Amino acid sequence: MAAPNSFGLHRSRLTAALVSAIAFSVAGAAGAQEAAAAQGAAASPTDIDAVTVTGSRIKRIGFVTPSPVVGISSEEIRSTGAVTIADLMTTLPQLSATYTMGNSTRSIGTAGLGLLDLRGMGTTRTLVLVNGRRHVGGLSGSTAVDINTIPVELIERVEVITGGASAVYGADAVAGVVNFIMKKKFDGYELRAQTGDASEGDFSRSFFSFTGGNEFAGGRGSVVYSAEYSKQDRFGRNDRQIGRENLVSMPNPNFNPKLPPSQDNPQRVLMGPGGNSSISFGGTFNAGGKRYQFNPDGTFRPTRYDGPRDGANTCVNCDFVDLNSVADLQPGFDRYSVNTLVNFDINENHKFFFEGKYTKTESDFLAQPSYDQPFRIRRDNAYISPQLAALMDANGLNSLTDRDKMLQVSRFNVDAGRRGENVERTTQRYVAGLEGYLTENWTYEVSANYGKTEIDRRNLNNRINDRWQAGMDVVRDGAGNLVCRTTLDPNAINPNTGVRYLDLSRQGCVPFSVFGDGAVSRQAADWMNYDARNRTQLTQKVFSASVANSALFELPAGGVGFAGGVEWRKETSQENTDPLAAQGLTFLNAIPSRKGEYSVKEIFAETTIPLLADLPGVQRLSMDLAGRYSDYSTVGETKTWNIGLDWAINDSFRVRASLAQAVRAPNIGELFNPQTQNFATIYDPCETRAGRRNSVNTAADPALRARNCAALGLPANFQNEYGGNYPGVSGGNPDLDVEEARSFSYGFVWQPEFIQGFGLSVDYWRVNLKDAIGAVTAEQLATRCVDSPGGVGNGFCSMIKRAPAGGYVDPQGRTFPAGSIYNWTALNENLARSRRAGVDIEADYRFEMFGGQASLRFVGTRLISSREWAFQEFPNEYREYLNYVSDPRWRASLNANYKIGNWRASWDMRYIDGNLRVEPWSYQSNPGQVSPIRNASYTYHNLQVGYKVPNTGLDLYIGADNLFDKDPPVSYFGELATNSNYDTIGRYVYAGATYKF
Repeated sequence: MAAPNSFGLHRSRLTAALVSAIAFSVAGAAGAQEAAAAQGAAASPTDIDAVTVTGSRIKRIGFVTPSPVVGISSEEIRSTGAVTIADLMTTLPQLSATYTMGNSTRSIGTAGLGLLDLRGMGTTRTLVLVNGRRHVGGLSGSTAVDINTIPVELIERVEVITGGASAVYGADAVAGVVNFIMKKKFDGYELRAQTGDASEGDFSRSFFSFTGGNEFAGGRGSVVYSAEYSKQDRFGRNDRQIGRENLVSMPNPNFNPKLPPSQDNPQRVLMGPGGNSSISFGGTFNAGGKRYQFNPDGTFRPTRYDGPRDGANTCVNCDFVDLNSVADLQPGFDRYSVNTLVNFDINENHKFFFEGKYTKTESDFLAQPSYDQPFRIRRDNAYISPQLAALMDANGLNSLTDRDKMLQVSRFNVDAGRRGENVERTTQRYVAGLEGYLTENWTYEVSANYGKTEIDRRNLNNRINDRWQAGMDVVRDGAGNLVCRTTLDPNAINPNTGVRYLDLSRQGCVPFSVFGDGAVSRQAADWMNYDARNRTQLTQKVFSASVANSALFELPAGGVGFAGGVEWRKETSQENTDPLAAQGLTFLNAIPSRKGEYSVKEIFAETTIPLLADLPGVQRLSMDLAGRYSDYSTVGETKTWNIGLDWAINDSFRVRASLAQAVRAPNIGELFNPQTQNFATIYDPCETRAGRRNSVNTAADPALRARNCAALGLPANFQNEYGGNYPGVSGGNPDLDVEEARSFSYGFVWQPEFIQGFGLSVDYWRVNLKDAIGAVTAEQLATRCVDSPGGVGNGFCSMIKRAPAGGYVDPQGRTFPAGSIYNWTALNENLARSRRAGVDIEADYRFEMFGGQASLRFVGTRLISSREWAFQEFPNEYREYLNYVSDPRWRASLNANYKIGNWRASWDMRYIDGNLRVEPWSYQSNPGQVSPIRNASYTYHNLQVGYKVPNTGLDLYIGADNLFDKDPPVSYFGELATNSNYDTIGRYVYAGATYKF
């Protein structure tokens, strides 16, 4: 029997109009209404085709689902001039800017990654799909998808749904789903080229694409193919004025201690130019209670302090180093992508489909060089001048064996080469399957999905520490030549580690000076540095089979829909790290190789049940039910479910609600990563200086913290003088269990008949996550240790090690002052809890104006709660991040479009509400600790104007992002997950052309 036209093989023009309208609609309903009107008459449900929308496998009329769906269309994407999709997605109010191109360099191996973080609940809790199917991960040990591998030109639309999707799509959909729906048909050929430049500095982006499509086999088959290339330059922080301001937080010289701290009487203020005086490009050392630094010619002088100082390390109007002066705002990024989609009608009831993709990306960036705090120089070093020798002798720094009585130099080794990364990723993904009709009403889909990501990472200028230390340990041989000590004495002791120099340091040792910027020769740098090579491979295999029936049987209110199926999936990850680095012999973290895999078998089903229809106040009331059973090879059995209600009161007003339970199984890295060296930023909770972050006076109970700090042996006026990142140990845990989340949403859709073309939706949403997987941060461990009412004999204190009286020198030669933290341990556990709640508002209005077509679209999120419990066993001990810089109360966008004749224009405004620069609980404790303590509200303006040349197929456009060149808040550079909502490039102007033939 021939199939009815509701299947995709024979969809009507109306269906195509509906699909294209979803991104402009309010959860799809407004677009459906307008599309129907465009056909010239109001369509009844029997007149239009059912289609599938994200969040359900059942085909529905008019995209009616109980969960709100927010969309972006291909037209909207083009109107932004985006050349990669990730940074555009993070501007959506529903998505946090956890991974942008600018901040992707903050962790090892993540440069260039585009990972999505829905509701700020973590990239591992956002499920990314392509055409409703899973995609291989882009990061070692994780299933998080690198969406920078998704071709911009082939995207038909993007749909975002919060919560309620785990029962339909499986694990990882804790916060929700982002589904990229690709174009299945394309007629003809299209070329597109675009280039642009920032108004400040030397930064540009370019893009080129070719897209084609045609039918074959007499129209039974169609193929779409696309090739893309995009490129952006590396952009240094010093290339912008904001990167050269050198502002530091200092004690306010005008602070009045007789008055309470406030923004009118702050304890600390930003001052400049200033920075860190404990280290320098040429080297800094202490002798006789004074600090000195080396000049470029190798001589030395007392460190200049013409302005105020803050402790031993920070000063203004002095000899300082801006440690971030060598950082990048943006990495260099190249992307090559080839994609194809094939559909072939075997007959009128069965269709074959295929998706193929190959993407290669290459990211590169430069960052800080290696640094030492400190290294040690013996008195007989051949580069020591008579003046330096005299100073060393006068201050007892003349020992050849006692490490505490040698010259100790802190140095920022720019002349030895800046470190950085070059990361090359290749992603392949292939999907093949069949879909069609089993009977008149039963549809089916069977597919196989294979994906592979290969990552080749080079850590540039990775220093072999022992060679660095051997090369600077210089003496003269019998002929008076400068040689390495280990060249003359194979058993020489390294004064930094206290053990014999390694064999690799005695072979071809190149002697060099470290006294002064530029002292390290190129030959020496080449001998001690190398590019560490790391290779990773991830694979994903998925087999899925499902059936569906939009009208399984009839009830008085309508047909019952059903969908169900099975799925098998296997994930693998293997990372082979550089052998020298894995042994801890280099400046890079000591990261051993790691691997793991898991598989999961699943069965799922969902149904939509019409409860009431055609009654007063109830045009239609339906219930959705969904469930999924999963069996993991790692954590065993899990169950998820979803309940939804959709109540259409009349043609204009609809109410919806959903309640769902989701799970996330631990990923490969969380389970199987070995315990390895890591580094953390820690604001010491025992710090006593006023206004310092996390200091004693910011505690909820300062007296309790002070007592516990004293119990650790710290003085009452303890000041932490360690200036670097803190080494520790982190790693996986094979005993982890699943995370569980409960999500709830309710809202309404209003499409008033008296305002044609207008639609409004308002939805409240909440996600509660328990048994969250993660490691307690080193700072949390240190803080919990000294905030415990039971004293310091707790488990948190056992994970923190502090230097004894006299200080501590670790095996790598790092010196830690007395009382400072020198090591920590934090492993993955199911111990945390999270909560997010808010309201999404979307409004869309389409109308005629001055002979053209205009549209306005508003999308906004009002955040109500963003809570984190580090330990769920203590329900009253949580941190509320609402109104922090990462979690502003409001994020919103307003898009205005106008088309008349061959001209078009779009104006986008992106709003970020005012927020706090410090954590809210810290602000409540001391609102005057620093100024400024708040960021003002921000609105960014983006503009594009285009013209379609008649009868040529040529389309020209020009645009500008951040049109009014708004700088980010002071001292924000977008390098962190917390401050990446703000643009750091400045005004960016681009132009492009599209030619279709």
